[in-house]
Amino acid sequence: LCFDFHPSDSSVYLIGTGEGHIHKCSITNRNHYLETYQKHFGAVNHIDRSPFYPDVFLSCSYDWTIQLWKEKTLTPILGFSSSQRSVVTVRWSPHQPDVFAAINGQQMEIWDLNTNILNPIIVHRAAPGVEFTSLLFARATDYVLVGDSDGEVTVYQLRNLRVDSYSNLTNHT
Repeated sequence: LCFDFHPSDSSVYLIGTGEGHIHKCSITNRNHYLETYQKHFGAVNHIDRSPFYPDVFLSCSYDWTIQLWKEKTLTPILGFSSSQRSVVTVRWSPHQPDVFAAINGQQMEIWDLNTNILNPIIVHRAAPGVEFTSLLFARATDYVLVGDSDGEVTVYQLRNLRVDSYSNLTNHT
């Protein structure tokens, strides 16, 4: 269902499956998986490697969870869940090594692992009848772009993430 290449070794990649597994693969060894990571109980929807630590990655699933992995450990380091909905996309911030965002259709979440590992620090709900479908951090700015089922893209600015995080989301529609 999804894949992500290693940032410094383009022959190595991760594949998320419909069975909830993540396989580490190599284009030089097509007959065998290098590793298999198992925790999800539903299809893996997205995998994203940390831009700061290439051996660390996030995965999200139909099982309502986000998992934080270290490549040499076959079980997750941490698991996150804030709602009873499938998590569609998860992405690391390109600016802060402990911040990531996720969408689950009805809401966008910003997580800061230095602030709270149990709950997202920002939750923004979709308008009634609208589903969030895609998510991307802008590389050179503090903006998050979110696409929705109406075909619109909304740009949010993250401000002062470490101070009073719950009020630090500005909508730039």
